[in-house]
Amino acid sequence: MTDEQQRHSTDPGTLGPGLAGTRLIHYGATWNPAAEGTAEQAWETVGVLVCHGMGQQVRYETISSVAQAIRTEAAAQGGRVSPVEVHLSAEHDEFLARAELSWKDKDQREHCVHVYEAYWAPLTEGQVTYWDTIKFLLLAAWNGLRYSKPFLRSTFHRWMFDDAKPMFIGGGSFFGIVCVLLFVLLQAGIIGYVSLELAHILSQPLPTTASAGLVHAWLKWLAPLFPGQETLRHEGRIDHASWVALGHLLIWILAIAEAFAARYFIVEFVGDVAAYVSPFKDSKFDELRHKIQRVGLDVGKIVYGFGKPLPTVPKYKKIVVVGHSLGSVLAYDTLNALISLDNISGPQEQRHVVERTRALITFGSPLDKTAFIFRMAPDNEQDWIREQLVASVQPLIVDYFLYRKNPFRWINIWSRMDIISGSLEYYDDPAVPPTDPKHVQNMIDPQARRPLLAHVQYWDNDLLRKQLYKYVS
Repeated sequence: MTDEQQRHSTDPGTLGPGLAGTRLIHYGATWNPAAEGTAEQAWETVGVLVCHGMGQQVRYETISSVAQAIRTEAAAQGGRVSPVEVHLSAEHDEFLARAELSWKDKDQREHCVHVYEAYWAPLTEGQVTYWDTIKFLLLAAWNGLRYSKPFLRSTFHRWMFDDAKPMFIGGGSFFGIVCVLLFVLLQAGIIGYVSLELAHILSQPLPTTASAGLVHAWLKWLAPLFPGQETLRHEGRIDHASWVALGHLLIWILAIAEAFAARYFIVEFVGDVAAYVSPFKDSKFDELRHKIQRVGLDVGKIVYGFGKPLPTVPKYKKIVVVGHSLGSVLAYDTLNALISLDNISGPQEQRHVVERTRALITFGSPLDKTAFIFRMAPDNEQDWIREQLVASVQPLIVDYFLYRKNPFRWINIWSRMDIISGSLEYYDDPAVPPTDPKHVQNMIDPQARRPLLAHVQYWDNDLLRKQLYKYVS
């Protein structure tokens, strides 16, 4: 048998006990002690849990992006990278797939990484309307303007680390919010105007088959969709009227294209944010938000081994939690929930989440914006009790030495060209210097520099690849 045939052999005996399939695609229990090699080898495997961002994400796309970023950097560091393996198991009556990466570094040390995904995109499909999103954006702008001051640095207080800590708001925040508000109002105006015009045009009675000159009748019915076309057709020469008609037609076509593109972005992308981070008061999206959080927690419990007999608990000594865009909020919530679950579990059920979590890597994250814009505004002691209760389910802002101790690191990658992301300042005690390793380590990605597109450029850039590789190797 040739090496190629051996590599693609479907003999289950070549895959280890309890596994079926081929060498690159295999099936079995999520964690099969007999198939994971020696105990020492098993503990060397690193687990990665990634939460995708907003929009119509494709299943397994985020696993693929993280896996390829790690493999690319491993090769750049002089490693010999093996083909990607895929493992499929069943958990809670659903299939769970992971990518398995392996390589030898330049010092001949072997590395193995398992990448899992919390996939929640279908939950929001069709659940958020255009008007839901517009109301969300207007409320966000209003809250931001209420708590910021033009040209002046201001503060608000946030309960964290056993006290109401002062959080600072930059003097430019007010004008940034005004610019975003004006842009949203402009888009809403364009979408409204185009929608009304199209509704008026398309509400006209359709030509019937009995009409004389049916083709002419249809052309006449469609003519209002192309304003200025009559002038362009009847003018025998290019004059001022022709240029005006052409300009009118082009502006109308661009307005339609812009309205449809903006509406799609607002509903499909901003709508996800509206559903997940709508204000903390009673919201029609509460159930949807809990479903999304349940997806993250369910996969997280599998990775950390909650609810499983000890022999079948995945033996990931190091686990890295990753979140892009809105997925960074879910990643933050998921890690907090897992730590809280550890805190309330008995000794035999604990899975030592803090000790095993090597890093939380967020990029393109709106966490600071959500903490500021949709914060509570405590006015009395009762409100601060509520704030303490809210903080209790976020251990990452409860105590540095218990929940963010070495070797844990929180890495946040952002870009000034990305209007969604930002430096994370509202998850640390302002008295703790940014150089302290327990502080969120904010890093600007110099390669994410294209306005608007910067939000998705991180995936292909060196900084994210290097940080992922650093914490899984």
